[in-house]
Amino acid sequence: MTEDILRGLNENQLAAVTATEGYVRVAAGAGSGKTRVLTDRYVYIAEMLGISPEHILSVTFTNKAAREMRNRIRRYIPDEEGGWILTFHSACHKILKEEGHLLAYPSNFMVLDEEDQKSVLQKIYTENGLSMKDFPFRKCLDEIEIYKSKANYVPYVTSPGRPDRAPGLTEQDNRRSVDFIIREYMKIQRKNFWLDFADLIQFVLYLLKTDEKPRKKWQNKFEYVQIDEFQDVSGEQYALAKILSRKHGNLFIVGDPDQTIYSWRGADVKFFNNFPEDFPGAQTIILDVNYRSTPEILAAANSLISKNTDRLDKTLKATLPHGEKPEYFHAASRREEAEHIADKILSLNKGGVPLADIAVLFRSNYMSRVIEAALLDKKVPYMMYGGVEFYGRKEVKDALAYLRLAVFGDDLSFERVINIPPRGIGRKRLNALRTYAEEENLPLAKALEALCSTSLFKGTGAEEFLQILNLSREKAFSSDPFEALDYILHISGYEAFLRDSGGQERLNNLNELKASVREYVQAEGKVSAEEYLNSVSLLSNADTEDKKDRVRLMTVHTAKGLEFPHVFVCCMNEGSFPSRKIRDLAGMEEERRVAYVALTRARQGLYLSDAEGYDSQSGDALSTSRFIFEVGAENLNITGKLTKTHLKRSQSYIERRNTEIGITPAAPQNDLRAGTAVYHPVFGIGKITEITRDGYTILFENGKIRTLSNPSSLSVID
Repeated sequence: MTEDILRGLNENQLAAVTATEGYVRVAAGAGSGKTRVLTDRYVYIAEMLGISPEHILSVTFTNKAAREMRNRIRRYIPDEEGGWILTFHSACHKILKEEGHLLAYPSNFMVLDEEDQKSVLQKIYTENGLSMKDFPFRKCLDEIEIYKSKANYVPYVTSPGRPDRAPGLTEQDNRRSVDFIIREYMKIQRKNFWLDFADLIQFVLYLLKTDEKPRKKWQNKFEYVQIDEFQDVSGEQYALAKILSRKHGNLFIVGDPDQTIYSWRGADVKFFNNFPEDFPGAQTIILDVNYRSTPEILAAANSLISKNTDRLDKTLKATLPHGEKPEYFHAASRREEAEHIADKILSLNKGGVPLADIAVLFRSNYMSRVIEAALLDKKVPYMMYGGVEFYGRKEVKDALAYLRLAVFGDDLSFERVINIPPRGIGRKRLNALRTYAEEENLPLAKALEALCSTSLFKGTGAEEFLQILNLSREKAFSSDPFEALDYILHISGYEAFLRDSGGQERLNNLNELKASVREYVQAEGKVSAEEYLNSVSLLSNADTEDKKDRVRLMTVHTAKGLEFPHVFVCCMNEGSFPSRKIRDLAGMEEERRVAYVALTRARQGLYLSDAEGYDSQSGDALSTSRFIFEVGAENLNITGKLTKTHLKRSQSYIERRNTEIGITPAAPQNDLRAGTAVYHPVFGIGKITEITRDGYTILFENGKIRTLSNPSSLSVID
């Protein structure tokens, strides 16, 4: 058994598997075999040390990872039922099932998912005359989570006395305040014994901190604690890990600080980086041998992530044979970029690469639209992994339904948009309308015209809706599709409805839809709204054979933990990737880690691309992403028409953005010092003459002297 477990491990993997005692930190680079290390270590502890799995807590980041780990372990321990191989939330749920009575909660408490939480908020809004305009659900849920992460609120929900006021919330009975909504939300929770995901961890933390008996019970139980994806833990999760491991002192953490990409939900890379300070004498093991990617792909990824300053220094080493350099294609437009990707995919497929071995990654979902259109046009089967195809997204279907109703007056579109935004026309009224329409053999829109003035629709928005519909018809038949859609979304209130609801991703998709309509009009010339709608109806995966061999489309965050033989990373422009939302150095370093995750998903082929033109969200001229420069020209096979003018404009934009968000030149690195020969993609070959706080002063071969605030565009010449 021991030989089977340890066979094939490299030196550092073996050290990690057999490091069972004390505090151990494992920095596991992408593709370095960390899942095997965690699995083998679990089996090693259970089989070689004779520890029952009931006394081993193995925390994973996702339920999928937990299932995968349990399945691997069963190869060695067939009767292993999984015990405590769980996510943080699942482990806390299991603990509260046993200990909930200590907090006056029954063992059959219900856990609210996000949709349940929204239903609770809707009840509060309805009863107190609130609307999404006052507080969008998403904003309110964020505020609730932030409150629960900072306030000592658990006694308010659990103590027998149940004080009337929760700590940290204002006492004024202002129904239009976030504090009021949070208080009402928690009242409903405690009345029904409901917990949300934040509560699961907070309740267990409170219980273990304040009650010695359960604390000792669970500390005694877990002789060994190991945690995967530790770079993504929150402060509460870290506190829980420290409490549970305190008795036996065996805490084993695995993670890659270069893949910390969830700060927006509480993850903080400092917990991983500062682990030796929290536990003096802790052992650090680095897994830097990569079994996934070619040396050329790793050279690009290593070059990119080395530009981050707040990181544990490590460089991935390849084991695979050499391959092709990653390709970088610079397109004249987003459409050309998408068509190039589709053509390249077809070429790979013709050369024997299954479509399922190819993934296209993007920073945000709205970026998929133009890629999907190109794949559909060339009849390349694809699937949205962890998401919905662009034209299947609710806001896109809603918007097109408004335009379709104006042009065709169909009942399907009518029913889809009649109550979006809400107009007080609920199920009862709609059923009555359907009945009348069937009896009189009328379309629903005509039936509404006939019944609008009756008592049935008194106090509703029926009359206003008919006015909107009439104006929409006039515009749809007198303007091009873009002007018509833009006008209809405005007068209908739909665009404002999305904005008030706080759905930024949905607004992004709506903007992308409008950009696609504008492109269609520009490409086709004089065209009617009806012709546009007919063309859109053909943009369906029904045009392609339904089979499993399909290209995978997904965001980079969705791709984390996955790998593919061939990976395309598109839309690598400033404002897209990195996101325009970045406001400081920490945010930019996280964006760089997101890009690093994207690059390290590829095994054999990596294809990066960007475009010129204008951004569909901001309207700004597109500039090449700093991440392309940071990968380095020497690590790329550059194709497409990349002009010096564009490169210079891009570099100027990057320097301007750096100034806006307060990024100053990094301290000199070993390979960047006075006297170093460098190459710049715009200015050519030069030599660094001085490095100051203002930047890097370089004398170029043409005699010009330039001071650059950002060295990311420089490549060292040996």
